[in-house]
Amino acid sequence: MAKPLLLSLALTTLQLHVFVTNGFSASTIQKRSGRNSFLQKHEQPHSYKRTPKHNILSPDELHNLAISLSKRKPGSNGFNRGWIQYRTAALDSIRYNLYTNGLPHPAEKANFEQLFFNLGVAADRGEMPSFEDAGARSGYAVEFFCRAKNLADLFADTFNSHYEFPEYWLEGLRGSPILGSSDGGAYSVVSLGGGPGFDYVSSAVATSFCSYMESLRDQEETGSLSSSSLKLHATILDYEEGWGDLVHAMVHSTQTILERSTPTLSCDWGGKCDITQSIFHPSNAACSLLLDSTNLWVCQYCVAENAQKLQESNFIFFRELFQHAQPGTLFVLSEVHPRLWPEFYELLQDENCNMEEVGFNKRGRQMLLRKSSSDVITTSQSTKNSPALSEKDRKLLEKFIELRKFHERKIDAGWQRQEPKIRGAKN
Repeated sequence: MAKPLLLSLALTTLQLHVFVTNGFSASTIQKRSGRNSFLQKHEQPHSYKRTPKHNILSPDELHNLAISLSKRKPGSNGFNRGWIQYRTAALDSIRYNLYTNGLPHPAEKANFEQLFFNLGVAADRGEMPSFEDAGARSGYAVEFFCRAKNLADLFADTFNSHYEFPEYWLEGLRGSPILGSSDGGAYSVVSLGGGPGFDYVSSAVATSFCSYMESLRDQEETGSLSSSSLKLHATILDYEEGWGDLVHAMVHSTQTILERSTPTLSCDWGGKCDITQSIFHPSNAACSLLLDSTNLWVCQYCVAENAQKLQESNFIFFRELFQHAQPGTLFVLSEVHPRLWPEFYELLQDENCNMEEVGFNKRGRQMLLRKSSSDVITTSQSTKNSPALSEKDRKLLEKFIELRKFHERKIDAGWQRQEPKIRGAKN
């Protein structure tokens, strides 16, 4: 009896090691390039009980679904389930429309699989991979819709009492059209390293869903169903300028599927951005022009793969971004692994950053920040100008430091990510 028990303990330890060190669960490779791959299901639909077409709704069907679900009380279990139902249908329909009607280049499954592996190596080593292959980019665009889901869920989870968010950050987001507020006029989102446009999709789906809630409130007050006054504009910036055509295709598919919702949704491809250079460097000209007008900056899954150059530059891009962003600006930084957040927290101690609050979500995969709404330092900050941090998040930060040390020891010991074996291939 002892051997099975020891074997079970060893397997549990190994599984934890894989999750902590690689940042991906054991099934991630299979989901992206194996039997659960979108491309695999689309190419071989006869092999599956459920194909990519199963959850595809027309704009009218999605509109009717949203009207029904938006009647539920925000924060209730029914509302939370309804959001998941709407978000799933919207994202699946947008992706299907993009794949069947909008890709500027055919998705190359083998090229995407290589890119997927290279992304893992990049996150391990802190060196950005190449996104030059158009077929791989198209594969990335249809396979990684989970990244649109994660940000959209962050927005919707602010209605869910089971989640805790930084107080001032949450207050700022609640005043945005993303959560159904029309008080502030047009709302600007900038996506850093945002090709092919997932952050716009997330924001558009959340804004669309909340617009039905806003219209329902207006109907209760006035007796008639009015069009939404919500306005959202996103700008996508990326180091790889080849994303431009895919961003345009993603925007078209998103607006096609959400056309029956009433908020004003728009998105532009803004051009090149290099987060390893000064925000005032010529390569960041488009980015620096947005400092005065942006309400929410989003940077998802770009930090780890640029870690080396970010450290060499002393994080100058983010240092200047935090310094020159408008008072009250919100930030969402996402990474598969939270080991780099301690360095960002140290960066926030700079008195010129004037960051009001910082917190973590999803076990640290999302770092949430809000810049002070005035030039006056709040009483919640220490004399060193440290942003407010809850005790729960402080304990998480300590864990992230240990995870960073563990990762550094692993890399220094010579660990390397192994390429997945191809079934049936000879050694």
